[in-house]
Amino acid sequence: MTTTRYIIVLFFLFELFSIVSISAKDIIVIDLKKRAQDSIVMHLKQKQQQARQSNQKDSIIKSDLNLLKFYTYNQSKNTDTDELFDLLNYCTDNDNINCRIEVYAMLAWQMQKKDQYSQALEYYNKAIGLSNDTEKEQFIWYILINQGTLFNELLEPEIARENFKTSFKYIKPNQDHRMAISLLNISSTFEKTNPDSMAYFSNKAIRILEKKPDRNSSLEIAANNVAYSYIKQNKLKEASRIIDKYIDLNKIPDNKKDQFGSFFFNTVGELNYKLGHLDKAIDYYKKSIRYTENAYPPSNLMSLNDLAEIYEIKGELKKAIQYLKAKENYLQKFNEHNLKKEIARSEYNKILTEKNKLITNLEKKNQKTNKQVYNSKILALSSGVITIICILFFLTIYQKSRLKISQLNEEISLVRLKSLRSIMNPHFLFNSFNTLQSYILQKDKFEASEHMRELSQLIRKILSNSDSLYISFKEELEIIKTYITLENKRFEDQFELNLTIDKNLIELNPKIPSMIIQPHLENAVIHGLSSKNKKILKLSFQKKKNSIQCIIEDNGIGRKKSAKLNKKSKNMTNLSIASGNTAERIKLLRKVGYKKTSMKITDLLDDNKKSRGTRVTVNLPIIN
Repeated sequence: MTTTRYIIVLFFLFELFSIVSISAKDIIVIDLKKRAQDSIVMHLKQKQQQARQSNQKDSIIKSDLNLLKFYTYNQSKNTDTDELFDLLNYCTDNDNINCRIEVYAMLAWQMQKKDQYSQALEYYNKAIGLSNDTEKEQFIWYILINQGTLFNELLEPEIARENFKTSFKYIKPNQDHRMAISLLNISSTFEKTNPDSMAYFSNKAIRILEKKPDRNSSLEIAANNVAYSYIKQNKLKEASRIIDKYIDLNKIPDNKKDQFGSFFFNTVGELNYKLGHLDKAIDYYKKSIRYTENAYPPSNLMSLNDLAEIYEIKGELKKAIQYLKAKENYLQKFNEHNLKKEIARSEYNKILTEKNKLITNLEKKNQKTNKQVYNSKILALSSGVITIICILFFLTIYQKSRLKISQLNEEISLVRLKSLRSIMNPHFLFNSFNTLQSYILQKDKFEASEHMRELSQLIRKILSNSDSLYISFKEELEIIKTYITLENKRFEDQFELNLTIDKNLIELNPKIPSMIIQPHLENAVIHGLSSKNKKILKLSFQKKKNSIQCIIEDNGIGRKKSAKLNKKSKNMTNLSIASGNTAERIKLLRKVGYKKTSMKITDLLDDNKKSRGTRVTVNLPIIN
């Protein structure tokens, strides 16, 4: 895993140590351990006290900045902002723009550590805005790198990459280490899309860092990125060579392991897994989880998933199930953590679009105004008044739109989380594990292994698509088929599945809203067909212009009889969960422009008006 945020922390720490070593001859910085840190804090506080006693404004600002930099960038658990706001007020009162820039950058970093991403973006923008207003540009590199890491965390790699590329303009010829950090950050933006480019930029950083290999552990981080990208390309020999040359896990000090151990051990664990060294892989994956410091990294999901797979391969199914359950528990926290990122990302994109539209409109109006100036001063004055009114009008609309967008994003996130919980509900998982237990008790190793593989595949596909509100048609179809297969095994192959798919959909493979069809299938299986001897389930997909018509039909007992049975057996299972979730999703899709999205539930009756099943018709939009 890449370690972009930690690289920046280390760079700030190095710069701060340099300041301390120059200004205090009686302090020698030996390492990053607690004693050295305490000495630095004590020295910085002494400088702060001396500055306050001298009552010199510039000295007070400088000493406060040095102390707060140390707290902000060196103490990962410190998220306090009170002293930063006090210093910001002091710098504003004394009209010190450089101080304000640095404080805004530190406030953004603290907000980023507290997962308050929208506020972090706001403070970064303020810092950049002030930097553009001053001739001193020494802070812009730091801000661009930090803001880029935030964009990368919010799954906006292209925007992050532009930040990192722009940072090259603010690197002086003798600042090789800054160049290496910018290259490393660019490499991190290719982690999920282009491992070859990730390796290319990390190798460029290695060539720079080899000149000073002892500086801030960046060389080991660059090597880890290269090895990780080689593993993703199945270049296992090259990955082993890089790790053997640059990363010795036995010699890494404890303070480095606390910061980077999770990433190093995860990479080496994945390499051993692919090489077939399963026991070593297990050991490294467990260490990766143990050394995790930042909240809910995706590396933990992969480590837990791979541990389950390895134990499944080794035939230790109890341990495999144990890690699958651990992964499920971790996933809930991981999703809640990522919801904040998704909301911040959506807010930023919407606001950026609105701002660009507003700027474009204003530019057009300014062009017209400039033409009118040549003809008449009076007309120009009138145009200026109209422009001001338009600006106020657009700002009013913008504020209202921003509130609506924020509410809409929260609704989308909550509905998406409900849908994910619907698929990953304990009822389905426990039934699947009971089926697995049945195979194990019957000593049917083949069926037990196949069942575990299919269940793992279903969970993996659901989790891999959980970051997006949309999914490709083929991926949704695979999830549905795997789900039906698992449920059919539970009912001892009593299902007769009739599947009809429009060939145009297979070729087109469009994107559709995710996690809408499966809950209705679950209703049909559990509430409609469970009491029937002959179970027939029909599922069809047909392309209708810019939408897909999905029909789910069963020959079950019908909704009324199912409700009576549930009430009689005191089973409080809510039959309307699926339709309720779908209705919420359809309402949101209509809000964002997909007006033809709809759902209809029909009770099927025979000639004697007795129930012969249920039909659910859902019209899903094809996402452009």
